[in-house]
Amino acid sequence: MKLYQFEMHCHTAETSPCGILHAAEVVDGMKEAGYSGTFITDHFYARFFKKQGLEHLEWEIQAAQYLKGYHAAKRRGDEIGVKVFLGLEVQTEDSPFEFLEYGPDERFIRDNGPFYKLSTPEFYRLMHDNGYLVFQAHPYRFGLSPENPMYFDGIEIVNAQPRNESRNKLALKFAYDHDIMVIAGSDVHMKEDIGRSGIMLPGNIDNEKDFVAYMKKVRSPELIVTYGA
Repeated sequence: MKLYQFEMHCHTAETSPCGILHAAEVVDGMKEAGYSGTFITDHFYARFFKKQGLEHLEWEIQAAQYLKGYHAAKRRGDEIGVKVFLGLEVQTEDSPFEFLEYGPDERFIRDNGPFYKLSTPEFYRLMHDNGYLVFQAHPYRFGLSPENPMYFDGIEIVNAQPRNESRNKLALKFAYDHDIMVIAGSDVHMKEDIGRSGIMLPGNIDNEKDFVAYMKKVRSPELIVTYGA
């Protein structure tokens, strides 16, 4: 089966406070780099909603604002033939760790409110009960170490964002020692990040549910690493 390049960790300026590229620029960059698709994993945490002055508004309004980056990316992807799926990068209020989520759709976000306010165990239980996947992002960045493996399904063993030291070799060893799922991503914030890392997926992955089912089957997909580190 033919495999295609896919980005797993990507931010947009419309939603993520740290994002430099607008969603259409991100998707154009993916196309130029030869990628067939990307997850948009904008930050889902208290800082986004507070910075936007949204926290006292109805959740439906907050959710719509959060989804702006994804919607803009999806529109551009549909125009130029790049698959765009919804993901999240969640930081719960009781934890310094960040987690990449795959599987939740727009309705889940709208129906479940600000679930970043849950404790880490409660957050993982919510994801697990719905059949979604949780990966700890860059688990060794900022001098941290992985969370208890009870609270995630896998880790990002390659984070290729060049402006932070992610200590990927330690993440690789941790994944091997604990026999957990693995992914890789470029952690896109600006143009220089695009195409540095990702995973290979078959062409019949057409939505978030397809990806979750595929990962539960293969657990360790073929990774893309194009930077010299």
